[in-house]
Amino acid sequence: MTSPLKARAIGDTAAHSTILRFAILAICLLVFSMFSSPPLFAQDEVTGITSDEVNTVARDLWCPLCGGRLRLDSCELKACAQMREVIEIKLAEGEDPASIRDYFLEQYGPQVLGVPPRRGFNWLAWILPLVAVAAGGVFLWLRLQQMAGTQRPTAARVAGQEVDERERRLDEELARYD
Repeated sequence: MTSPLKARAIGDTAAHSTILRFAILAICLLVFSMFSSPPLFAQDEVTGITSDEVNTVARDLWCPLCGGRLRLDSCELKACAQMREVIEIKLAEGEDPASIRDYFLEQYGPQVLGVPPRRGFNWLAWILPLVAVAAGGVFLWLRLQQMAGTQRPTAARVAGQEVDERERRLDEELARYD
């Protein structure tokens, strides 16, 4: 018969052995799931599209999350990286840049183009700056014409006219007494 101490040691070893088996099995499943994941295989695909070709299309688009402050080719957000991947996939499928822009316009709205569309109420964004520049130019031209053309009488001139009138009256009065 075995001693109670030896029986306990054998039982502890068996328990540790079972935990170790489960840990090894879990690690193997984790490694297998990492290497069999579809996104990793999709990234390994060679599409034949260079980053310059993707950035050529991405330069015309603006990040919808940054509020129109960054172009899609320079934004570092994860969403923008995914949008560039979509551009790469669509270019690999043979779509032209105009259809890709139309796709993003449909998905994210007009703010992805970075400029307001030329229709409806958005015409004001195109017309008002031109009207403001034209009105400023007309105002400046009129102001310069006014400054160059009619000169206001200065205080010395007004005083000079009054002095001339006084001298004329004085000469008339003196002429009566002579």
